[in-house]
Amino acid sequence: MADADCTVCPELLTRLGAAAGGLLALAEFIESEQVEPTMPRRDLLPVLALRARNLAEQAQGRY
Repeated sequence: MADADCTVCPELLTRLGAAAGGLLALAEFIESEQVEPTMPRRDLLPVLALRARNLAEQAQGRY
């Protein structure tokens, strides 16, 4: 392991890739809710906050 390249961490790249995919999915969800809502607008913000929190925790490696 002493010869391993420490400039790029595979685990970090995996977490960032997953978070980026989650952000794209979140953006798609927001756009679709603007075009054809599936829930009352008052319920939308808490759902978005939860999804954003989950993405942040995923990017930090908490799950």
